[in-house]
Amino acid sequence: MPAAIILSAGAGLSCMKNPSDLPEIEEYDGFIELGWQAIRQDEYLNAFEYFQQAIDVDVTRADGFLGAAISTLFLEDYWDQGDDYFQAAIQQDLGRSIVVQHLEEVQFQDTMWTVFQCVDPDLPQDSLNIWLSLTADSGYVWVGQQIYGYLTENEFSTDLLFRFSPVYDNPVACLDIYQAQSGYFYSCDSTSSGFTFVTIPVKTVRLGPGYYHHSWIEVGPSIIYDYAVLDLNGSIGQITLDALAGWLMLQEVRGTEGDLLQAIACAYGLLQVAPDYQFGTDNPDRESVFDTDIVDVAASGASCAFFSEKYIYSWFMCKQVGYGLGLDPQSENFLLDLLELLVQMKS
Repeated sequence: MPAAIILSAGAGLSCMKNPSDLPEIEEYDGFIELGWQAIRQDEYLNAFEYFQQAIDVDVTRADGFLGAAISTLFLEDYWDQGDDYFQAAIQQDLGRSIVVQHLEEVQFQDTMWTVFQCVDPDLPQDSLNIWLSLTADSGYVWVGQQIYGYLTENEFSTDLLFRFSPVYDNPVACLDIYQAQSGYFYSCDSTSSGFTFVTIPVKTVRLGPGYYHHSWIEVGPSIIYDYAVLDLNGSIGQITLDALAGWLMLQEVRGTEGDLLQAIACAYGLLQVAPDYQFGTDNPDRESVFDTDIVDVAASGASCAFFSEKYIYSWFMCKQVGYGLGLDPQSENFLLDLLELLVQMKS
């Protein structure tokens, strides 16, 4: 959001003057200091106003926008403005955005599995070789029938693990995909090393009299998905790291109204670029505001996913910092174990 618009949104709040019982302040830096002091004293609206005054003094500096953004975490009526302030803080610090989200794409399935690759560890490789050789010169419906029959007759689990790579580099979050032909949504498992992983229950869908669709083992269905990427060009400073952490917190406090894709993108972005992250490192004003480290970041992202019923993705986030490695997603106690793990990580 342009700085002028942000300033306009906060213009009615920037008329507060320095109280007479406080020492004289040094313009911009003084307002910043007073803002963090107000946050530590739980005076969040005052903090927001001090940071807005700093922005009025110098709209080109990032820490005023960061302070205003952090203030909105505690002011429910200002949550909608928080996104813009976090974005502005990163924009002023880096000179660009870092999280680029909501990139909708469509790719098409092929039975050769070169776009949506079947990487299920339980399927014998020789069976895949047989199916793929058939695909080149046989009708795809027939091939689908053979694959489906092989799975069911040999009592294999018909949940298959696939992976795919979006068009842009370095995806950090992809939560759902939609198969247009069958009309089903599927929750993704994880995003790692340039790929998004998704487990698909293979089944037959009756589309009309005498016509069946063998889900995920046919050619042609369009797969639609929405994802986020991270721009990692150049060095990334502490203000941007703190803005990513704060932006994640904003989505978490919003609960079901938060932007889950943004939350996961911020969390996984920090996990990638700052594995030793601590909020406010080397800044005495910010260091004392939150005792937030990389485990807290992973736990917040995992919590957002859990309460949006993305349980496997939640587990994936926990594992990024070494928690929950022994959990069994097939266990009847998995959800309870995962919830207890999140409480442990946040304690």
